Amino acid sequence: MLSNTAHALPTALIVDDDYVMRMLERETLAQFGFDVLEAADGEQALDMLDDPPPDLLLLDLEMPGIDGFEVCRRLRQRWDMARVPVIVVTGMDDLASINQAYESGANDFVAKPINWPILGHRARYVLRSAQAARQLSELKEKQAAIMRAIPDMIFVMDWQGTYLDYKQGYATTAFVAANELLGKNMAAVLPAEVARPIQQGIELALLRGHLQTVLYKLPMPDGNHHYEARIAPNGVDKVVIVVRDITTQKLNEDKIRRLAYFDTLTGMPNRQSFLERLDQELARARRNHRQLALLFLDLDGFKRINDTLGHSAGDYLLQAVAERMKEKLRAGDFVARPALDESGLHFARLGGDEFTVVLPDVDETHTVSMVATRLQALLAQPFLIGTQEIMVTSSIGIALFPADGDDAATLLKHADTAMYHAKDQGRNNWQLYHRSLTTQTTARMALESDIRKGLERGEFCLFYQPQVSAADGTIVGVEALIRWQHPQHGMVSPAQFIPVAEESGLIVPMGEWVLQAACRQLLEWQQRGGCSARVAVNVSARQLRSPGFLDRVAAIIAETGISAEQLELELTESILMDPESRQVQGLYRLRALGVHFAIDDFGTGYSSLSYIKRFPIGMLKIDQSFVRGLPDGANDAGIATAIIAMARSLDLEVIAEGVETRQQCEFLLQAKCSKLQGYLFSRPLPPGEVEILLRHGSIPLTGGHTTPSQALSDKACNPLQETSAP
Repeated sequence: MLSNTAHALPTALIVDDDYVMRMLERETLAQFGFDVLEAADGEQALDMLDDPPPDLLLLDLEMPGIDGFEVCRRLRQRWDMARVPVIVVTGMDDLASINQAYESGANDFVAKPINWPILGHRARYVLRSAQAARQLSELKEKQAAIMRAIPDMIFVMDWQGTYLDYKQGYATTAFVAANELLGKNMAAVLPAEVARPIQQGIELALLRGHLQTVLYKLPMPDGNHHYEARIAPNGVDKVVIVVRDITTQKLNEDKIRRLAYFDTLTGMPNRQSFLERLDQELARARRNHRQLALLFLDLDGFKRINDTLGHSAGDYLLQAVAERMKEKLRAGDFVARPALDESGLHFARLGGDEFTVVLPDVDETHTVSMVATRLQALLAQPFLIGTQEIMVTSSIGIALFPADGDDAATLLKHADTAMYHAKDQGRNNWQLYHRSLTTQTTARMALESDIRKGLERGEFCLFYQPQVSAADGTIVGVEALIRWQHPQHGMVSPAQFIPVAEESGLIVPMGEWVLQAACRQLLEWQQRGGCSARVAVNVSARQLRSPGFLDRVAAIIAETGISAEQLELELTESILMDPESRQVQGLYRLRALGVHFAIDDFGTGYSSLSYIKRFPIGMLKIDQSFVRGLPDGANDAGIATAIIAMARSLDLEVIAEGVETRQQCEFLLQAKCSKLQGYLFSRPLPPGEVEILLRHGSIPLTGGHTTPSQALSDKACNPLQETSAP
């Protein structure tokens, strides 16, 4: 049983399963005049609560058995927030946990790590606030009914600011008690910065005879309160002042500001907040003639994680990355200098998987490199998403003030440019900006513009690579591969323009053009009696997710008049992992028309049998990275054999791409791979040459139309396979 009367000091009950935390909290509260009791878990705490209860409860949220939320809820069933105030002390500082704590009945929220002196003051203030709340509650019960219906405080004052009369409103808290106000001058009661504008308002109201409004704030036991005072003349030498507490309104304004300036997913400052803070730091750097570093970070392969594991997993990863950056990256870890410790590191999430770090007041680039290296090492440690361990890396671009820019926009642009250079250098590294990178960026932008113009001018064409039956070499299909004949630069490698098209979104109109061109070509071959094989067209994840894509496929089939049975769409594994239901339904509608589907580059992603069974897939395509190691590579041989066996058990066809040698072909034949594709049979060819092969009908399995040295890699010619961002 807890008894307040047995102790001269207010009683505080600490509830935490961590002995060290209880010890530190006990020592802190003892120094601030509390008699401290302890409970190691929620059940013990509930057993210790009796009548009278403790004066204050410090409560951990994460505990075995009954957690802090439940303890708080049960406590509130017996005593209100004024009788037993609760301060939640926890490491769960996300917005949802804070909201849940307050909804459970907490008075205040203290996040770990704890500033111990502030905790002591906070406990005293919360206790004082609860005591004041109880006093006000008792006072309100004694007020007249009409006064209980008025939310505002009402003062009558003379022209000199002396309190003549006072009525308490139910929704406001007085700065001092009524008996301390009456007969006293405002200057003796209120802070000077508050009394001065109110006195000016009194004088103007009496002089002009008009209502005056004064906004001010006062320090209260539970924090600063904001007030609106409306001053009206009452005769020639007195005024009536109606005071309303507008703290809630101000808090709502602060919430709106937080929504405007902070990222709701990670709690980090957003782009707007970042740019304003960067401007402030740049102004300070100019005044102090100091350097400043801006780090622009992008997660490598985040799109693939989002596509394969789902957007909820991607959101969780972004939250984990932000938390790790804020908790583990400290300015004091790199430079022990008061100026830097004061300004610290400034983090922000610009959007997507892009983060920024501002490092003010740096003397040399060595410090910046230490920060970048530490940041990459932190993010390279595994993240656990559910039961799956995820590894990510990061590419970081760095721009320095004043060498690389004198304003926020320029620094951000140059840091972004350096980040893309880091990706071009193989990712998982950091790069300092230098002027030549702007030239490279300009070239990338020019390439994007040329791609757009090339699509408009008809500069792209399709080549086709035959696919043969493993039984007798009969040509059973051709794969459409894009080529670009640039008017100035000649033949441009797909490896050069496809990543830019993917990044810019031009892959969508480009993919539609490939589909249209392949279907028109198929129709021409059919009309001349030269093709009964399927034409395979690659579809990128971005293309499949574009609005109306599946309907457009059906429309192209109808417009060209081809047989839908002769069209095959090759999908990447990443498409299968997080599909929208409408996309799955759309694929089944196309399959009902006759369109075939294959999984391209099978074995390189995260797909499993459960994903394959959800889609109308008819064929698996063994990636050439596994074929290349045949027959001597034990791992490649095992993977290829397993894929073929799995496909047969699921009644699926299987094709191996990238077959270049007779030894590879023989291994695949023995493994019962049903279809083959690669240089051993033919390189990618223009339509006219392919038509000759189609009329011939077959290619010898011992070696066919050309050799690998006669053409570019067929993989390099394949534009619409899933590629990670450059």
